[in-house]
Amino acid sequence: MSAPHDALFRALLDDPRRAGILIRDYLPADIVSRLADEPPVLLDGSFVDPELNPTQSDRLYGLALRDAGTLLLHALVEHKSSPFPWTPVQVLGYRVDIWRRVGTIGPDGRLRLPPIITLVFYHGRRPWTVPTSIIGCVDADEDLRQLAGDMGYLLCDVGPVPDSELSSDAEVRAGLRALKHVSRPGDPEPLLAALLAELREGTVFEEQVIRYMIRAFPAITVELLTRVARRVRPDREGNLISLAAKEWLSQGRTEGIAEGLAKGREEGLLQGMARGKADAILFYLESQFGTVPPDLQARVRRTAPEAMDALFRKALAVTSLDGLFGDGKPRRVYRGTLMRRSGLRPLADRPAPPQGEEQSAGHQAPEGGADPEEADA
Repeated sequence: MSAPHDALFRALLDDPRRAGILIRDYLPADIVSRLADEPPVLLDGSFVDPELNPTQSDRLYGLALRDAGTLLLHALVEHKSSPFPWTPVQVLGYRVDIWRRVGTIGPDGRLRLPPIITLVFYHGRRPWTVPTSIIGCVDADEDLRQLAGDMGYLLCDVGPVPDSELSSDAEVRAGLRALKHVSRPGDPEPLLAALLAELREGTVFEEQVIRYMIRAFPAITVELLTRVARRVRPDREGNLISLAAKEWLSQGRTEGIAEGLAKGREEGLLQGMARGKADAILFYLESQFGTVPPDLQARVRRTAPEAMDALFRKALAVTSLDGLFGDGKPRRVYRGTLMRRSGLRPLADRPAPPQGEEQSAGHQAPEGGADPEEADA
């Protein structure tokens, strides 16, 4: 489950504006007062080995100081549902790796290392009980521990923070709110409504958060999403359902595999996969064109499993329900609904061209000379 968390954390921090807000929200005030006005600079490279520690992801930034110095900030997110006791040791190891890359030897022959502040973001359900410095882990008396020095980090445990205080920025607050609640059981409907209200419309980050919610909260159905979208973002209902349908389709592959394995001989692996994909196709068509006729629903569900992906790609491109299978048979009973949605007038309602005038390109008769509307009358 760490992959979706990683993707959202990276999306939250890869934008310099959001990263700057998040850093200033969670650094101590005395450190923030020393920062210059320039946005943070995202530096190349990750210091977390995904194979050795697949539950963490990180970002490294350079922050300009008002006194012309430079501060490095290492932002780390811990995805485990409970605190990881080795975090102080890992943080120390990451700092050593960073210093090895950026350290320089001065004219006096001394090693010069930039200051590094580490922010560890934790969104697990259990309270954080791990010491925030390496010295807190040293098993010795106070005098001996002090000799080891303090190589601490700042903990940003979003669990106890009220949702409204997660960030001073609505977009950053939405990202942290999604991460916070993924490990806390509850009704996803009010959470989804709050996120849609805070996210800027039509942005890549909005899409990333919605995809994350679909992956992380299986209880979010097309009915729930439609209900929330109509209440909070009625003008974007179709776009949001379309985006969710794509995510449900990709989920249909893995969920279909699990379902197919569970039912075994009863339905088989491919049939389980196909059912999830058919649901996603029908969700999308309904969001774009209204009620899908029962015969068309049945035809979608009868499609061979190996043809489902191609059918979904076609569903994304068609301009009417009639175009899904390209059989050329208009469904006149649904034509009025589509015309009202598009704002177009039916061809039969338009004035006929003057006699002798060539037919417009938009109203050419098909091969055989018969207008499909007249032939179906």
